[in-house]
Amino acid sequence: MDTSILENLGLSKGEINVYFTLLELGTNKVGRVIEKSGMASSAVHNSVNALIDKGLVSYIKKGKIKYYQAVPPKQLIEFIDDKKKKLQQILPELELKQKLAEERQEAEIFEGTKGIITMLNLLIENTKKGDEYLFFPINVREHNEEIQKFLLNYDLKRKEKGLKVRGLAPGEMKTLFKKRRILKMKYPAYPIPSNISICNNRVCLFSWEEKPIGYLIKSKQIAEMYRKLFEDIWKTSRA
Repeated sequence: MDTSILENLGLSKGEINVYFTLLELGTNKVGRVIEKSGMASSAVHNSVNALIDKGLVSYIKKGKIKYYQAVPPKQLIEFIDDKKKKLQQILPELELKQKLAEERQEAEIFEGTKGIITMLNLLIENTKKGDEYLFFPINVREHNEEIQKFLLNYDLKRKEKGLKVRGLAPGEMKTLFKKRRILKMKYPAYPIPSNISICNNRVCLFSWEEKPIGYLIKSKQIAEMYRKLFEDIWKTSRA
């Protein structure tokens, strides 16, 4: 018989052996269980006590001698239900731990052009179709042509992932975005931040100065702050 199911329920091999032995023997003394199971005396006693604690073995006393018996196999269902109830009791605490782990804030620093590219790729690494990507422009005039070439390829990656991309940029940059048709753009008539991208709970802050540097921040709170700023400007801007 395949006993792996019982092992998965948390029974040791010794406990399973003792339980099966008692099923075959019926009510009996521990000495007979030791003989039949082929296990060491201490192992049988430990397994019997563990099975009693789990409600899978009971005993009666005749004088000073204990006679043990396995509970009906159907009681294993009760054993499973009891485990489920205990799990349900601690489930809220486990879920809270997971939520706190997910909301833990992290920040990484990336240097150089390749570092910035790696950072931007990480920003969309675990996204799914329909996720939204918001950005304020990379607004370093002397590097704009070089940056736009990279971003054209980045646009294709975001399109393949099915991301919804919206951006804000100054009016003088409008010609640079005409080639990038998959983007939904608006151009505010007043100064706005630059070099910021937001996707899910991550934010990229970067600069393409003489030595490019970027910060990838994982924080629901910070992402929501920048997302609100973006949406407030978006509402008052024209395409």
